[in-house]
Amino acid sequence: MGVHKRNGVVYLDVHKLPERPQSDLDRRRCYVGYCFESLATEDPRRADGEGIHHVDANVEFCSVIKTKLGAQRILMGAEMDCCDSTNDGKRFYVELKTSCELNYHTEERFEREKLLKFWIQSFLAGVPYIVIGFRDDAGRLVRTERLRTKDITQRVKMKNYWQGGVCLAFADEVLSWLYGTVKEGEDYILKFAPPFNRLELLQAQSCPDVIASHLELL
Repeated sequence: MGVHKRNGVVYLDVHKLPERPQSDLDRRRCYVGYCFESLATEDPRRADGEGIHHVDANVEFCSVIKTKLGAQRILMGAEMDCCDSTNDGKRFYVELKTSCELNYHTEERFEREKLLKFWIQSFLAGVPYIVIGFRDDAGRLVRTERLRTKDITQRVKMKNYWQGGVCLAFADEVLSWLYGTVKEGEDYILKFAPPFNRLELLQAQSCPDVIASHLELL
């Protein structure tokens, strides 16, 4: 991601890397995920025999969130899949995910890796619920499970797979390191460098136009 310090504020912008070539299986699984999102947000009054609408991966909510992590005050943007509401009309965001149906051999990897990604994404964005659609190898929806985001850490804690507090402490440490390291008015690239399991901060020569335009409005 890009790192830019202006007026005492550190701006982070995600750099999209070129996607690796996808196999037919990868494309099919990607489509199944988008199809589940479309199905999960369809009008419940739709007739059973009526086909679902056109699958559009670009339909989403965008939210701006003010939060705090350790000593860092954070203003961040997040993409949300959909929202639901309580009986009294209070609305809340819901994240939609898909996974292959679990068995004895795949449950551990699901909890070690996928649940960590699901949790950190939803926790930071303040999303209280995650709905997971489990599919079979043919892409058919087998079942759904609704998880409370705050309950996920308890689910994996007893198995000692990972700890949410450790993840947040690491993020706080990285943000503190960035704020104290980057210089005012300069631009950098922060990247993860496999297989060495380290972060590298490299000098860059440009700042995105959207950040420059924002600064002009301040």
